[in-house]
Amino acid sequence: MKRVLIVTSAFERSHFFPEGFDDWVSRYAGEVRFHDSADAATFPGVLTDYQPEIIVGAWDMPPLPLSAVAGQGGSLEYFSFVPGSAKKQITAEHLEAGLVMSNWGTTIGPYVAECALLLVLNALRRVALWGHQLKAEGIWRDRLTNNRSLFRKRVGLHGFGAIAQSLVELMRPFDPIVTADTGVPDDVLAKYGVTRAESTEALFANSDILVELKPLTVKTEHSVDERLLRMLPPGACFVNIGRGPVVDEEALVRVASEGNIEVALDVYAEEPLPVASPLRGLPNVFLLPHMGGATIDRGIECGERALRNVERFVAGETVENPVSVEAFVRAT
Repeated sequence: MKRVLIVTSAFERSHFFPEGFDDWVSRYAGEVRFHDSADAATFPGVLTDYQPEIIVGAWDMPPLPLSAVAGQGGSLEYFSFVPGSAKKQITAEHLEAGLVMSNWGTTIGPYVAECALLLVLNALRRVALWGHQLKAEGIWRDRLTNNRSLFRKRVGLHGFGAIAQSLVELMRPFDPIVTADTGVPDDVLAKYGVTRAESTEALFANSDILVELKPLTVKTEHSVDERLLRMLPPGACFVNIGRGPVVDEEALVRVASEGNIEVALDVYAEEPLPVASPLRGLPNVFLLPHMGGATIDRGIECGERALRNVERFVAGETVENPVSVEAFVRAT
């Protein structure tokens, strides 16, 4: 059996492992040690003293020194990361040095898509405006609300990975006309009944609802700029549940301030969203605090998969949802 180090915070333990570790540890029958993510100062010393061959980690885990990887003279062979992107914990160099890594893969896709649908419906129904008027101003609606339905609307998906694909399935009862950005293989589009936009500009210009789902890379950072945002039709809804820095947030504030589009956001250029952000005060902007991922009742699936992967790795089997160097670099 290999030495396992589980590095989590108190919140992560309750979120991903609500039933605790006792049953798994007894089943694993190997050496397991726990380290609190909050104790970042002693983390390097634990790596040196314990020499773990496997680490199970999550969002709050401190950065992992490259020297800890077996291929760099350390002991670590496998990193079972419970959530998705581990760019705060490791770099592509760790994987290039031979470190095996897995994450939650597509497990989380349907839940993020569910939140995306929530944002779309909130924007269409102008929940931010009505909620503020009812609670803060005591105003009832007049006869004309300018609310809209999702039924048979034109939905543009800027990015067509697992989340977008799950969102297409969730929207089917609304019979929307769904268009995806360029660069998606024809067979993938055909599988989901989605058409391809002629260009990114055409995608924005011809969408009643634009859902932003591009991964964050050097190329995509601030790629959704003021020029693209102003191509959205009057009354369109702009939803971002991908990555905040993909959007030029200052430009988004300028366009949203004019009141011609509805906006619903779960991600931001800076997180937590600064208290002074103009986005907080706009009546046509609906905000969530980056909560589109695993819900409190579904996070356990990700934790169970991470521990199951440890067993698979020790048994010499292929782990579920392995992360290649290329996939790591593309990850949001």
